[in-house]
Amino acid sequence: MNKYLEQLLEIEGIAKNEPATLLKEDKAMCNGRLILSGKRLVFICNGCAEPEVDIDLDTINSIKHESHFVDNNILAITYLQYEAARFTVINTDEWEAAIEEQRMTPHIEVEPVFTLKSLN
Repeated sequence: MNKYLEQLLEIEGIAKNEPATLLKEDKAMCNGRLILSGKRLVFICNGCAEPEVDIDLDTINSIKHESHFVDNNILAITYLQYEAARFTVINTDEWEAAIEEQRMTPHIEVEPVFTLKSLN
């Protein structure tokens, strides 16, 4: 993972982070880490610096459970109306709850209007 993304996720606050597998449209698979922060869901393939998937939580349309052969723990996310991402995770219910919790939590960063030095 590149340093900029690592710092950005740290600032946003990592809510959930675990190994997962990305199921691509062409039936290929990529092992890596699925990371949920306060503002985004990121998947980084093992050995890559750039994320394979970076989803803004505000653009998610639906989250559902799917099956793929014998794996019943597929987290399917539809975002930007027509884009889709599918991940194998340990517990889909926990991921769905964590994503919904982060989507419902306001993440407002307030810039200070003045500092203590400006008051003196």
